[in-house]
Amino acid sequence: MEQNQLKSENWGGAREGAGRKKKYAKTCFFNATEEVVAILDAIPSRQRADFINRCILNAAGRGE
Repeated sequence: MEQNQLKSENWGGAREGAGRKKKYAKTCFFNATEEVVAILDAIPSRQRADFINRCILNAAGRGE
């Protein structure tokens, strides 16, 4: 029985450095107008976050 307890203490659980690395710092939600929704719907879903980030950085004068 004692041996099972030792094994369970070292078995399973999260490992440091394991898993997918975060690409973004935070997930944000906002209310979009119909015009904005139409623009976002025209962009492939995998590219939307990058598009929104670039637009915000450009609007803030920190973009390319």
